Amino acid sequence: MAYKILKRKKQRLTLMLSGFFISVTIGNILNMVYAVMTNNTVILILHFLTLFFLFFGIVFVFIVNMIILESTLVFSVKRQNRYIVLYGTLLFLGMLILLLLPFDLVEIHSRGYPIWHPIFFFYVVSIITGFAIIPLIYTNFKIYFRFETKALKRKWLDYLIGSLGVIIIMYLLMINNLLVSASYRSIISIAGFSIVLWVSLMYYGIGSKLKS
Repeated sequence: MAYKILKRKKQRLTLMLSGFFISVTIGNILNMVYAVMTNNTVILILHFLTLFFLFFGIVFVFIVNMIILESTLVFSVKRQNRYIVLYGTLLFLGMLILLLLPFDLVEIHSRGYPIWHPIFFFYVVSIITGFAIIPLIYTNFKIYFRFETKALKRKWLDYLIGSLGVIIIMYLLMINNLLVSASYRSIISIAGFSIVLWVSLMYYGIGSKLKS
């Protein structure tokens, strides 16, 4: 999907939307890699990188919305980059510092999967919710109600539903890392495959319609 978008003229809108698809793809690949690992240190490192890329990608969707709402002139490259760097720094350094603290805020279960301490959970949820999810949902609906034609509303609705689906999966995965229940983790792992559907809705909502 990112390749198809980048084949078009490389405008800010296409670059930002591609950034989302690329970041989420890297996160999912890393997740599959560490799922077969047995060394706890390697699992912890790959888990950290998986989290960063999965959760970092969502900020690009918010940037896309801001460009649509305010145009490339009002929402400048400087504002865009400052927001991306701020969010990325808080997410990356915050999680890294918590992982390096001598309190085992992320432990590796005997079965090989990570378990989050509530402190780590609440930090990650707070950063993602405050800097990405709430602004994204707000701008999603603001754009939807701004459109006047049914065709545009219908396409944006696909994109909106897709982004909400991605957000739900993200929260389920975070809760999944908080709980030890094997049955719940199995259910969430299966539900996680639906992210393909949600991302596809986002792509066919606006990604496939971006003009060169």
